[in-house]
Amino acid sequence: MNCFQIIKSVLDEAYVQIPGDEAEKDEVINDALEYLREEYLQLSQECNINYSDPTTRFAYIYAYVTSHSNLVCSIIQQNTVLGNLFDNQKVKVACIGGGPGSDFLGILKYLMTNKKSPTIKFQLCDREKSWAESWSDVDDKVEDLEFRISTSYLPLDVTKRDDWESHSKYFESDLFTMIYFMSEVFSLRHSADEYFAHLFNQGKIGSLFLFIDNNSSEFYNWFDQLAENHKIDILSSNETKMTVPLDEEKSDLGKYFAKFSSPKLTANVAYRIGRKG
Repeated sequence: MNCFQIIKSVLDEAYVQIPGDEAEKDEVINDALEYLREEYLQLSQECNINYSDPTTRFAYIYAYVTSHSNLVCSIIQQNTVLGNLFDNQKVKVACIGGGPGSDFLGILKYLMTNKKSPTIKFQLCDREKSWAESWSDVDDKVEDLEFRISTSYLPLDVTKRDDWESHSKYFESDLFTMIYFMSEVFSLRHSADEYFAHLFNQGKIGSLFLFIDNNSSEFYNWFDQLAENHKIDILSSNETKMTVPLDEEKSDLGKYFAKFSSPKLTANVAYRIGRKG
């Protein structure tokens, strides 16, 4: 499975949704790419990214999703506990802040690469409902899919208790993923902290947690403190640089690679794998 090829088909659909002629579309996409780069430099101070804008979603998918998906795939590949989870007949995964699809695609790539075929249910929990347009039919875009998947979306704002408090079924998930999400709400942690404490407390015994984010101590220390407070045993942790593997070819992005700056290929990351005790 090649993530760039899937991303290309998702971008084709997203490109149509952006108003204007080709030149106008390309100009606003370039602006959105620069906007995201600038916003991600100041995550510890504030983050006001509006993903309801189709141009912003296009820019994020183009620039970041392949890199982040491959991080997910590689880390699962390296960890026996995570890998063994997908030997089960049925697996439930809750992707917290998973609207952009990185968690989802990374797991699909791992399953296809390793010829594993559980029946797998993904619940993508994200404040922005519009991400559903990108990923609801990915199973139709992946060739030779030999396992059953279902994807549902749970609109959920982790900074508003009234928004998240009534939802509980996803706490029965076997795996909770948080891929470049806690850094995005870090500046709002006074509002989001209660949600994460609730999540870590309510997750079922034995469930796994996969945290991947920027290699900044303020972000991973937040996760580590929550894990310590809520009986999450850290099975593996690392701060390292990782690169998109050679089986991914950015030229598969086709005309978009010719139009826009190179997507993210190298990441300086911190990751944690935890298990609820």
